[in-house]
Amino acid sequence: MDRLGEVPPGPLREFQRVGADLYRQGLVTSHGGNLSLRDGHGMWITRTGARLGHIQDTDITYVQPSGAHSGAPPSSDTILHTTVYALSGAQAVAHAHPRHATAITFETDTFEPPDFEGQHHLKSVPVIENDATGTERLAHALQANLVVVLRGHGAYARGQDLWDALHWIMALEESAHIAWLKRTWDAAAPKE
Repeated sequence: MDRLGEVPPGPLREFQRVGADLYRQGLVTSHGGNLSLRDGHGMWITRTGARLGHIQDTDITYVQPSGAHSGAPPSSDTILHTTVYALSGAQAVAHAHPRHATAITFETDTFEPPDFEGQHHLKSVPVIENDATGTERLAHALQANLVVVLRGHGAYARGQDLWDALHWIMALEESAHIAWLKRTWDAAAPKE
């Protein structure tokens, strides 16, 4: 990949399609979330304030291992993405704000999916406290987990590409939505 100029066409399309899916599914707001792809020792990452549903080549910047970047200022989560890459074999990281998964973080320190698919693929999902050490703990949690949730904020997922990371964010939100529906059903069910 050309690390000095524009993002190459293949990765650009991946950013655009995954970003559009996150937006269409309501997993990010107009200017929320971020995406990155590892490239050698550096990475391509969305800029601060990028609209993931409408990514253009100017919305992605290359960040070198030193932290120097070319293009627009990178996402405020750049240090987190860099740390995830340093600690794991991940090739991509996605951050989104799934509603149900975020809401559940106010009640638990670990989300246990109630549905078969969630139990099979996600097992249990750590909820990381959103404090001064959250970034470091979140990056370490992504070593052993496909997806983690930052309390009251959103989910971070890793993968071999952005499609993998998108899959884990969507699987988390589906399981969290099922948990929410089950809780609503249980509360409304007639008591014997």
